[in-house]
Amino acid sequence: MIMSNSRDAIYLNNAAGSWPPAPGVVEAVTTALEEQPEHPGRSISPSADVATGCRSKLAYLLGGVDPTRIALTSSATQALNIALLGVGLAGGDHVITTVTEHNSVLRPLHHLEKERNIRLSIIGMDSLGAVDRDSFGTALMDKPALVVMNHASNVTGRINDVASYFIRAREAGALTLLDASQTFGAANVSPKELNADIVAFTGHKGLHGPLGTGGLFISEDLELDQIFVGGTGIRSDLLMHPGEMPLRLEAGTPNTPAIAGLSAALGWVLECGEEFRSRAQKHAEALREGLGKIRGINIFDDREGAERTGVVSFRLDGWSVEETGVILLQSFNIVSRTGLHCAPLIHRAIGSWPEGTVRFSVSGFNTVAEVEAAVSAIEKIAK
Repeated sequence: MIMSNSRDAIYLNNAAGSWPPAPGVVEAVTTALEEQPEHPGRSISPSADVATGCRSKLAYLLGGVDPTRIALTSSATQALNIALLGVGLAGGDHVITTVTEHNSVLRPLHHLEKERNIRLSIIGMDSLGAVDRDSFGTALMDKPALVVMNHASNVTGRINDVASYFIRAREAGALTLLDASQTFGAANVSPKELNADIVAFTGHKGLHGPLGTGGLFISEDLELDQIFVGGTGIRSDLLMHPGEMPLRLEAGTPNTPAIAGLSAALGWVLECGEEFRSRAQKHAEALREGLGKIRGINIFDDREGAERTGVVSFRLDGWSVEETGVILLQSFNIVSRTGLHCAPLIHRAIGSWPEGTVRFSVSGFNTVAEVEAAVSAIEKIAK
């Protein structure tokens, strides 16, 4: 991964972590740190309960779900682990996932395969770059307990048609788990519309919130096993951890400053998100179009008509991805990301294994001039 500490650099690594944060985030975090600590349910404090407000905004952005069905976590990775370990998978249970997944899905599943003896089907891609529907249909015939898919690939930016896969999964009797790490805040993520029983998300990407924030939505007719138990500040008389949501999946002292920052980011997204997403989409289209004109470049998953996030992955003839990233940073002050991007299986599918790709990922905070500078830099390197 090629990074820079310069605030003047052109930042094109938003798929890993967005920058800059949304307006108001830094101030909210700072205020929370400067005020007396808030411990909801544990002390009498003049500070507001920021977690409740944050949950309400998340619920609205998720299409109007019940806020109490949202557990706040430190990341999408933690949320996915809580989900995958909490759905009660046991020996012989069949789980379906895809080659497009991030290691935050693949690794917990492989651990479950080893430790609980689950059966794992990993669906490949068709000739058009989509998850293979025929293979998916065949796997569904083997009575899956769970189907896990990401909403969008962090390598190619391709947005999966999860609604159509998930409705078939439900008809086959499976629970559905959506990894919305790449789309929440950048695209519509409604559990109802997408037929998702569980949705995991992060706060530091499409929402432009602080690092160390995320969450997990669980539908009302489902309860997960408790993975973390301990102090809650509420019902301390109980020998067992409280069973009601969201306390059911939350234990320990919450990161109130980060939650306050996430709440501020959500307020900004709810007010300005549509215009911001439109601008990001235009930047991505211009970037893809400009790079596509360069001789010697290979843009992965460049098919017309596919719905995508602001991610563009590519390689240049004659250059390793690491060399390209170093030159972008040292000669052009452009921050990119290089390598496998924590998603190893998709690289075998798209032909970029074992080196991976150079990845640009834009946001609405980028400018037309920055996109043009990135295209110009790749053009110069290619020559």
